[in-house]
Amino acid sequence: MGLWSATSIGVGAMIGAGIFALIGIAVQIAGQLAYVSFIIAGIIAAFTSYSVSKLAVKFPSKGGRVEYLNRAFGKGIFAGGLNITIWLGYTIVTALYAKAFSEYAAALLGMQGHSLFLSLMSIAIVALFIFINFAGSALVGKSELVTVIAKIGILLLFCILGFTTVQSSELSVSKSFDFADVMFASGVIFMSYEGFGLVANTAEDVRKPSKNLPKALFLSICIVMLVYILTSVVVIGNLSIPEILKAKEYVLAEAARPLLGEIGFDIMAIAALFSTASAINATIYGPVNMVHETAKANQLPSFLVKKIFNHKSGIALLVTGGLVILITITLDLEAIAEVGSLVFLMIYTLVNIANFKLRRKTKSKAWLVVLGIAGTSFAFAALFYHELQKQSLSLYVFFGLVLLCFIYEWIFQRKNLKNQD
Repeated sequence: MGLWSATSIGVGAMIGAGIFALIGIAVQIAGQLAYVSFIIAGIIAAFTSYSVSKLAVKFPSKGGRVEYLNRAFGKGIFAGGLNITIWLGYTIVTALYAKAFSEYAAALLGMQGHSLFLSLMSIAIVALFIFINFAGSALVGKSELVTVIAKIGILLLFCILGFTTVQSSELSVSKSFDFADVMFASGVIFMSYEGFGLVANTAEDVRKPSKNLPKALFLSICIVMLVYILTSVVVIGNLSIPEILKAKEYVLAEAARPLLGEIGFDIMAIAALFSTASAINATIYGPVNMVHETAKANQLPSFLVKKIFNHKSGIALLVTGGLVILITITLDLEAIAEVGSLVFLMIYTLVNIANFKLRRKTKSKAWLVVLGIAGTSFAFAALFYHELQKQSLSLYVFFGLVLLCFIYEWIFQRKNLKNQD
């Protein structure tokens, strides 16, 4: 992969459900200033990408964060539990993208609310990109570059046309506005940026990684932040808050109606299909490699790294795909976003801490790493507080997920020790 193929992996993983599905949730929490939440979340991601780029260059691995956490904390139960959490976190994210794909497909065909159709579409799109990943990393990069160019072009056209009809009154802030809500929203939508970390997973496939990896990380975040800001302003400026919330699963298609009527709706729905599909493509590539590296570190069963159809992690790819499909047809969109953001804010806080521990080896500037730690931990605390205040089920799911991962790792490593004895 070259610079732009690696960048497209990050952009593709981010511009998926992040803007096409989560903007409705952001508006629900932060109102007219939802676009500010996208800025804050992007800045936090940018600081964290500094640590990720330094770690990726020093410790290139398709396992990405798996390798970094093992290097910093050892290959014991703590790092192992975190690595399994990352894997399950990405299956949740990929499921969110598949769910968003099926929602826009249903809106395009006038089949909203048809649960069987939604499930079948989700299964079909996940199965397609499992096949593409079996074909190899080169095809992943090439197919990603095509879909990224297509969806960014459509989104930019949407923004250009949308600014001509923006109603300034819709962008005005109400007197009851609370800036804390903007912070809460930035925590929830952080998941719309988490895909930048997948660029690091391409370290062994990228040409000149010491030069191209940091560039790909920063480029992908900057491109995505710009698209998020422009798109959210156009959506908020063309639709009232009640209209956004009513169509929050397919809000960008709905926002195109005032611009081009039904044709605009169809064009944006098709763009959403491109975006969510490419997000699945990019996102499923990373966790499979993480499973491979975690199993190699004896933190997951070795059968997961067995070959199928010449894919060295074929079993892991099939298991990951199966989990994605299961989650897609059973979980709620908003809960997935909340749990996913909590998981990745926790993980990226620990990745920043890992780089702080390894800063002499990675030649990182301590103050930049500390800013990354402060950003992710503050966003995690804000989101945690928000979920606690509304007594959200997502908080219990998050705790249950993390606890399950650590219990499994404790049992697995104990069993390994007994077998060695």
